Amino acid sequence: MVDNRSKVTINVKRIKQFGETTLGKLTIEGVNKSWFVLEPGGPDSKVENSDKRIAAGAYKVKPFTGNRYKNVYELKNVPGRKYILIHPGNYHKNTEGCLMPGKTWGVLKDSHFYVGNSKAAIKEIFSEMSKYQDIEIKITNQLES
Repeated sequence: MVDNRSKVTINVKRIKQFGETTLGKLTIEGVNKSWFVLEPGGPDSKVENSDKRIAAGAYKVKPFTGNRYKNVYELKNVPGRKYILIHPGNYHKNTEGCLMPGKTWGVLKDSHFYVGNSKAAIKEIFSEMSKYQDIEIKITNQLES
């Protein structure tokens, strides 16, 4: 059941960068669980089709359905970018800026990170998100040096 007055914050802490990928940890306020998130590598970019991760910051999140991805979520008002989605996917080739959650992660051929069990992670995350009308995501860079 959706409570129209309810608000939740999703936190994505970017923790590692390798090759053309960035790995982060996703948590949802009030939920005692976490997931991994795969994004393109850095630096942060405000350029459309740059195949780089979006700028760190706070964004509103709304339900989205398009031709390719149905029943996912979109980050709104991302500077210089559009159609930044939270959707299933495992590898760098599956994104141009979007966030792809997973339950596990690893290194592919010593060149990129990947996430595993993305569809299961999406199901869990979206189940929590669907309880709220007002959703914000906060993305921070806390990359290991």
